[in-house]
Amino acid sequence: MRKLTVTFMCENRHEVESVTVDLSRRPEIIEEDIWELQTRGSYCRKCGSKVFVYHVRYK
Repeated sequence: MRKLTVTFMCENRHEVESVTVDLSRRPEIIEEDIWELQTRGSYCRKCGSKVFVYHVRYK
């Protein structure tokens, strides 16, 4: 498990964006760091929502 994949989803569960972080370069990540990974001004193209949640997966 050397990589962390963060998937941002809108409140209606549409997948908006995925980001992969290499844990060998950045061993510790906190919640504020996760929100900074999301592209500024992003929104769901399917429903227009700007409210997001995220899911984390280790690879």
